[in-house]
Amino acid sequence: MQGKEISVRGIAVSPGIAIGRAYVQQPREILAPNFLVAREKVEEEIERLHRGLERTRERIRESRSRLAGKIGEDHAAIFDAHLLILEDTKAIEDTEELIRTQLICAEFAFNRVIGRIIESFDTIGDSYLRERRADVEDVRRRVLHSMSGEAATTYGGISEESILVAEDLTPSDTVMLDRRFVLGVATDLGGRTSHAAILARSYGIPAVVGLEQLTEHVRHADEIIIDGNAGVVVVRPGEKTRSSYEEARQRFIELEESMLTLKDYPAITLDGRKIELSANVKRPQDAELALSKGAKGVGLYRTEWFFLTRDDLPGEEEQVRQYAEIVEAIAPEPVIFRALDIGGDKFASYLGAGKSELNPFLGWRGIRFLLTRRDILRTQLRAFLRASARGKVKIMFPMITGLEEVRASSGLLEEVKMELRGEERDFDEGVEVGIMIETPSAVAIADLLARETDFFSIGSNDLIQYTLAVDRSNARISYLYEPMHPSILRLIRNTVEAGHAHDIWVGMCGEIAGDPLYSVLLVGLGLDEISISAYMIPEVKRIIRGITYDEAKTLARKAMGLSTADEIRTLVASVMHERFPELVAADAREGVP
Repeated sequence: MQGKEISVRGIAVSPGIAIGRAYVQQPREILAPNFLVAREKVEEEIERLHRGLERTRERIRESRSRLAGKIGEDHAAIFDAHLLILEDTKAIEDTEELIRTQLICAEFAFNRVIGRIIESFDTIGDSYLRERRADVEDVRRRVLHSMSGEAATTYGGISEESILVAEDLTPSDTVMLDRRFVLGVATDLGGRTSHAAILARSYGIPAVVGLEQLTEHVRHADEIIIDGNAGVVVVRPGEKTRSSYEEARQRFIELEESMLTLKDYPAITLDGRKIELSANVKRPQDAELALSKGAKGVGLYRTEWFFLTRDDLPGEEEQVRQYAEIVEAIAPEPVIFRALDIGGDKFASYLGAGKSELNPFLGWRGIRFLLTRRDILRTQLRAFLRASARGKVKIMFPMITGLEEVRASSGLLEEVKMELRGEERDFDEGVEVGIMIETPSAVAIADLLARETDFFSIGSNDLIQYTLAVDRSNARISYLYEPMHPSILRLIRNTVEAGHAHDIWVGMCGEIAGDPLYSVLLVGLGLDEISISAYMIPEVKRIIRGITYDEAKTLARKAMGLSTADEIRTLVASVMHERFPELVAADAREGVP
């Protein structure tokens, strides 16, 4: 019997609309056995642990190879982090210690140690890192399966066109999926950087995650609709709803095709105001996607990911190769390298930053860390400059709070330039040097900072967090993390005005820069450059090319005259829905829940 229509809202992570039958399969969880080991059998139990770990490594290498063949080496690198987890000396030693001291079996000891690591992810603020909890969970499950001799349940059984409905997707699950049969993805858990999201975007299929209890409402073979534009999933749709979504799906396909025709056109308003629309990336392999979406260079290269995905410090030559690869791929457009932004909620155990601090966001992070570890900064600056011989490079320092930090950083850069000249190494003498504007103190002295820098890039995520004194990862107060707060708009405007008064350009990276709803407002506030996820470039470019600069300034002026975030958001939404209903009003279509 056809059940009642249900609409569930989650997080839209991959655009598009899919209509089909649900494939629901809950992977069977394996429980860690708990039994005692005779004292004389302890060493044998430890040896059994190591055999289980080695079997797991072999299976992960096989999975890595299979995924690389499916969607590329870049995404297969997910499994490199899994191998690093299995090589974690401390975790292995702690497991051995539990076996020896408490005489418990290897599975139970390993499960207890890995469980502590999993729990620690709950305190991490950065969504990307917090969602890596799934990686550790995947490794835990793999090891327990390897030691039990059982095969893990996967989604490899999908053999006809279906919409995958799951609690979550791990890398192990993604290996077994057949793109030919997966029309869309919906998961209870996950966020924008979860594996389900990454997989869906790589395959170009609609996806909604973070649906919480969707799996409790969906039966196998139920008809289901995935709206990856609005973040809505409809279970057992009625005829009217299905018809509305079928029409919406066709409109979306036509819209996608039309937006991609703008790939080689500039992001320029109808009256001639040009915005540099660039991409945020963190690996050289991201260059192909950025260019395919029409990015005008790289506005933020997050170099910390090169440090976080390994267990030792990369040397100069290794960094030069990494940076030169992206520079050559993007040339002749520029690449803006952000110096290592470690600390806060991003730390590497071998560097020691952030992990032991009570409040890492207010502690040893960003430029503060770099200026106390000048050996690391010096090596990175040498690598940046050497890579500049291969194309257009700009350098950016993170978490600036005062002029002293700018002068210290710039001074070290000049020392490095002198070294390279003495070594007769090629580099671009005209490399631009800028700073991230992420703190209220930086905005307050933006006029002073602008005198000694070549450009500003507003880091909206941290600027909002520090200005409003809110940890957006804290569920109790996350509602206070408000991009449209009047104070945030004033800080953006003040930064732009200070930069322009001293003839430097001002850009923005961060989540609000990539939200199409706010595109016109940001243009109206005077930004010269916007750096966003490559996936959002066609949509934002379409909006910029569909308005005049005068219209954008008028919207910004009206917004600045309002008193609350709700008033500002209502104004912006009404203007955007009127001008670009096909782009930003996906969740307000008449007749569609």
